[in-house]
Amino acid sequence: MGCEDLQHIVDAKSSSLPDFSGQTLAIDAVFWFQRYYYARTLNEIPPANRVVDDTCDISQAISLLLSIPDLLRNNITPIFIFDPMNRSRPSKAETTTQYLENAPDTSEPEKHLPFLQRPTEIILKHLNIPYCEAPLFAEADASIFARGGLADAVVSNDYDTLLYGAPITLRKRRNNATWEKIKLESVLTENQLTYREFLDVAILVGTDEVLGPYKGHIEEAVNKVQNVKNINKFETEQNRYLRGSSLQVTKPAPTFEELHDLYLDPPVTEHSVRPKPTYPIPDLSAVAQFLYQQLDQDAEMIETLLNPIKHTV
Repeated sequence: MGCEDLQHIVDAKSSSLPDFSGQTLAIDAVFWFQRYYYARTLNEIPPANRVVDDTCDISQAISLLLSIPDLLRNNITPIFIFDPMNRSRPSKAETTTQYLENAPDTSEPEKHLPFLQRPTEIILKHLNIPYCEAPLFAEADASIFARGGLADAVVSNDYDTLLYGAPITLRKRRNNATWEKIKLESVLTENQLTYREFLDVAILVGTDEVLGPYKGHIEEAVNKVQNVKNINKFETEQNRYLRGSSLQVTKPAPTFEELHDLYLDPPVTEHSVRPKPTYPIPDLSAVAQFLYQQLDQDAEMIETLLNPIKHTV
């Protein structure tokens, strides 16, 4: 979830998907699929229809299909970005079924692997929806896409999008019916911070990469940064109080300078292979054939998943 302490200094505005009609959204795929899993898939799709080969749970693919009408009816062009494969735990599913090698097993139906499952990839291709797998974090790629004009906003539940400089972030809490819109410029203005100072505040309270000395006390961190006279000297002095992330506490902590470099210029998908925004023109017959032949879905289930998409095209 990144720097959760930022919620205390972020004045999020209520929003909705229609507010982004005609725009391109860079979507953190894991967040998006998990949101639809808990909001709809879990309640609307019987477990028997989510399991293939008696072991593989295909909830990610189902969640994708259930979400598409919300994008189409609001005239939104999505770009899905996945976290890299090396961030995933190995799947427990034991199967030789083609395309399902990376699917979760039935003991973890809510597990949405942070990389591109083969079925989801194929369905996205048939839906004519662009996607990519980020080399570092999905929120980093999505934010850089928005910073560079490839997308109009980022959709993620991770406050790290602000650290990576996303101008606009659209997020939604699991049990909240309302979307939240966060504008980085407004956050900086309201807290009287420059972007560099904002990064320093985040580092002081702690991010995914570092444990900071002011965790749980972001107001103090803001006040301290606002009153700094020599920011270079301040950062050098504060380096001694930083610790490695929770999973790397025994390793040397990154410095302010190293973290600035990470957030300003993170490893992201190269320009030459970045997905190009293209409005979805679904090939629903191809999706239906794939659902029937490869994911073992019957005609009734296929109609349940595809008819809403058909009616919004």
